[in-house]
Order: sequence, then structure tokens, then C-alpha cells
Amino acid sequence: MNISGESAPLELRGAGLGRGSEVRLRPTDLLFEPGTVTSIIGPNGSGKSTLLGLMSGDTRPTSGLVLMNGIQSATLSTTMLARHRSLLAQDTAVSFPFLVHEVVAWGRLAWRRTPSAGDDARIIDAAIESQSLAALRDRRVTELSGGERTRVHLARVIAQETPLLLLDEADADLDLVGRSHLDETIAALALEGRTIVLVSHDINRVGRLSQ
Repeated sequence: MNISGESAPLELRGAGLGRGSEVRLRPTDLLFEPGTVTSIIGPNGSGKSTLLGLMSGDTRPTSGLVLMNGIQSATLSTTMLARHRSLLAQDTAVSFPFLVHEVVAWGRLAWRRTPSAGDDARIIDAAIESQSLAALRDRRVTELSGGERTRVHLARVIAQETPLLLLDEADADLDLVGRSHLDETIAALALEGRTIVLVSHDINRVGRLSQ
């Protein structure tokens, strides 16, 4: 329950997806508070990615509403969506040899021509440092391991500086050390007041993170 009287970073009000007899997601009510970590657990094909698509605003519900800070996500432009939420999707392949710092800088695109753009360099550097990528900042992303690429994209969504972060199996390509670092990052972001929603198969690990 939101007791502050302010709009939550993310709320689903009877949000569902389907046509006729084909139901991909039944009407769902969910409220996500600032500073919380919520995990979505389930087997393949259970609708996790469908639910995340609605939460991100990339998919419009066929019933109900998805609200971001009290605003219907369906009414937001692509740029405004990118200022409300950042998404680390499963498929983050980069086919061209962009440098690490260039990919992280993509997280700042939504803030062009705003007062926040003046802090871009500092924010990008801090995001790179948060994922221990300083030594790799001038490396081509195509030369990195799967785990290193995941950390680059995590730095990108951190640099986006949105109140809501959606992480779709961000731990898939990480080893034990990488997953431990990811958990520390998620916990730190939640302490900053950000709202985290993550999809994972590792119920024991994410159970400790979720609040």
C-alpha cells in the first residue's frame, strides 16, 4: 500500500493481455513501491516476459491500465518511457564494435536537451565504475565475454537514472562472482530509492533480495 499519497513508480490495475479465447495474461493488479525489489519467478512459457513487456510499456494491455508515476504508460512517448523506466532485456546483443563507454552512454539518450544532460560524463563514468568496467571502457563490446557484456548493459541502465528498473534474467550469463556483484548492485539501487523488478529462475537467490 502506498501510504505517502504519491503515485507509485509502477502500478497495474486489472492489466491483461489477450484476444477472445486467447489469454496471454489474466487481469492483474500489482503495486510497486519505491525502494523495493520484486522478483518474478516461473517456468519458461509461464508469461514472465509478457508481464514484463506490459510493465515496461513496450506492450499495451488489452484490458486495464499500466501506470507509471500515475500516468498511463500507453500515453507516454518513447522518450518519456525511457525517463520513467530502464529495461535490461534478455536479448542485448550488439552486432557492431561499439566501445564499452559508448554503449553505457546510450543510457543518457533520453535526457538529451534537458538540464540533466550536463551531468552525462559524470553519470556515465560512475555507472562504468559501479560495474568495475573502468579497465574495459575503451574495449569493443564484441570482444567481451557474455558476463562482461551483461555488466556493460547493466551499467547502461544504471546510467539511464530512472526510478524504475526492469531486469529480465540479467543473471543468465554471470558466474557466481558476477551474480554476487549483481545482487549487491540491486540492493544498493533499492537503498537509493529505486524500484527494481527482476525476472529470474534462481528462486533461492532472488528470494533473499526481494522485499
